[in-house]
Amino acid sequence: MVKDRMVELLQEHFELNLYEARAYVALVGFGVLTPAELASVSEVPAPRTYDVLRSLEKKGFAISQPGKVNKYRPVHPQNILEKFIEEWQERVAEELEAKKKAKEELLELMSPLIETEIPKYGVEKVWVVRGIRNATLKTKEMFEEVKEQILLADDGYIAINLESDIIKAIDNGAKAKIIVTENVFHRLGTSKIMDYYKAGKLELKVIDKLELPMLICDDEVFFALEDMAARYFNYETQIWIKDFRVKALFEGKFNEYWEKAKKA
Repeated sequence: MVKDRMVELLQEHFELNLYEARAYVALVGFGVLTPAELASVSEVPAPRTYDVLRSLEKKGFAISQPGKVNKYRPVHPQNILEKFIEEWQERVAEELEAKKKAKEELLELMSPLIETEIPKYGVEKVWVVRGIRNATLKTKEMFEEVKEQILLADDGYIAINLESDIIKAIDNGAKAKIIVTENVFHRLGTSKIMDYYKAGKLELKVIDKLELPMLICDDEVFFALEDMAARYFNYETQIWIKDFRVKALFEGKFNEYWEKAKKA
């Protein structure tokens, strides 16, 4: 119903609760209502009508007319909704600025704690990363820190979703060799990765199947354990290892794929 949709939109986007939204829709429909009349024409319970109407007035959606029995009329939707959006934009801008300042202050305060060449928490070189969000953050970090070489064997996520990070790493001086499966290659049609390949700024090959997708950035290796159920629910388990010996083993496997793959 149209009425239900109006109530839903007011709740989702204009910070009214269910009863407030129902009351405002009723006011817009009837023009002027007393609390008792509101209870009779809407789904707002009678014991709640006074509180709900006062709340609408406080939020700017209604105006009251004092008297023996208070009457309420709605503020025109065009006016209050536009005003709400303007105030929301100001509030969001202020919150965004506050978060940026908090970030800068936290980075400054934490700078003595950030590990340097010698890791503060020991020499752990193996980490388990679960979930697509955490995997994305770790992959971005690898692209930010890579200095010399990127080796990527990808069957569906990194080349498409982290294209800008790959391009930035190449612009910063890293050399890149990328192997993708056919389905990924077709999706790269108008991407910057294809532009860089055509310009000779990276190497690109296509392969039918990858049993072991991987990302190697200098001495860091990142790969997923095979678990189709976990992949379906975006909770795949990824392994990150920083060790030149492990890197050599994975690079050997990458080179096998490279030999089998065909030019893009």
